[in-house]
Amino acid sequence: MDQKLKIAYAIQNVGGIDFTRDVGDVVPVKQSLRGLARAGHQIDCFRLEGRTVARYGDVFRPEEKTAVPTGLAGSAPFKLLESGVRRLQRELRLPYFALFDSYRFYQACLNILPAYDLCHEHNGLLSTGAARACARTRTPYVLTFSADPILEAELTGAPLTGLHLQAARRAAHFTYQMADRILCVSKPARQHLIDHWGVQAEKIVVMPNGVDTALFAASYDPQKPRQELALGESPVVTFVGGFQPWHGIELLVEAFARVLQQLPQAKLLLVGDGPAREGIERKTAALGIEPAVVITGFVPQQRVPEYLAAADVAVIPYPRLPQELWFSPLKLYEYMAAGKAVAASRSGQIAEVIRHEENGLLFEPGSVDEMAAAVTRLLQSPDLRRLLGESARRQAVEQHSWDQYIRRLEGIYEAAIQHACKHPLKEKSLAALRNER
Repeated sequence: MDQKLKIAYAIQNVGGIDFTRDVGDVVPVKQSLRGLARAGHQIDCFRLEGRTVARYGDVFRPEEKTAVPTGLAGSAPFKLLESGVRRLQRELRLPYFALFDSYRFYQACLNILPAYDLCHEHNGLLSTGAARACARTRTPYVLTFSADPILEAELTGAPLTGLHLQAARRAAHFTYQMADRILCVSKPARQHLIDHWGVQAEKIVVMPNGVDTALFAASYDPQKPRQELALGESPVVTFVGGFQPWHGIELLVEAFARVLQQLPQAKLLLVGDGPAREGIERKTAALGIEPAVVITGFVPQQRVPEYLAAADVAVIPYPRLPQELWFSPLKLYEYMAAGKAVAASRSGQIAEVIRHEENGLLFEPGSVDEMAAAVTRLLQSPDLRRLLGESARRQAVEQHSWDQYIRRLEGIYEAAIQHACKHPLKEKSLAALRNER
């Protein structure tokens, strides 16, 4: 892309986005911002934090953030009213509607967007501030659809109901309609937007996550983590990632118990932490395999390749979910870039990336028997592990690097800018808005 852009990256709903911890959605966000800056674009991240909107010139140095003016939402009378309403909301146990947050973010975006060529937002529940400001200023608006937050709430056992659900649906529909382009991480996610939300297919682009192929290609000594974690020379089966209920780690524990019946010296290395950890620990205790299971706790992204170096087999154990898997698992590309033999659930995008017997082994989602068989086969076949790992590494380098992701993203920005000029809902021109001021 010859033209260098000035881009505002917006995050109203901060759930899951913590720039000090490289987990989950934080990784693709930070890699996107870093890649765009390296490509010569000026990019600032604007993030709602309590009653302020913070500007990050570099999300890799989050301590250097500054505050953005929020207009009326920053005034003492507004904050006093907000405090009273929030207090009443807590006392009556009313759900969160994000009205004050959306207005505050909207005011901030009105102030900043005239100085930018494009706004790119990471979607969140009840987040409408940036979309409304883009409509007002006729700013090209790109939305990353990392997941359907309404559906995600159902899967985590906290479904939205009543007016709360209606408000969330209205907010989501508005942002999807306002977007000039929507990035989603998988084909199932794209189909969900079309079928469930009625989004025009031509403005949805499938953009799977990527991987830092240089970081995961570096030569790491496997003996270092093996000594640190007392793994010795045992065959090691590994999972890396956040411990979420939908990751299927408890199924992996069950499958590993069966692996131990044939390979009693094997170890299961679980790198990460999260809400499902307690259930995982209960499962290992119930199966009597605690001595063979090592849980590291949270590990910084830069150290993940070190721990992967100790692995013989890397597993993606997703179960069968009520909704087809819409994720683009970072761990998949990390395993591949590290040259690991992958055993993975035949779910969603995974089945498009992993070709059975060519760059990994696939098993049916939720099948403990098939998972155990795939892992055992790989542990017993060093030549197969080497061939699959080499093939996976080649594909990661050729197709899934963040550099390639950024080049595609630049093309999407160009298309969004062209589309914004014709968007029927962006009624006020930038010139008109400036005249009003």
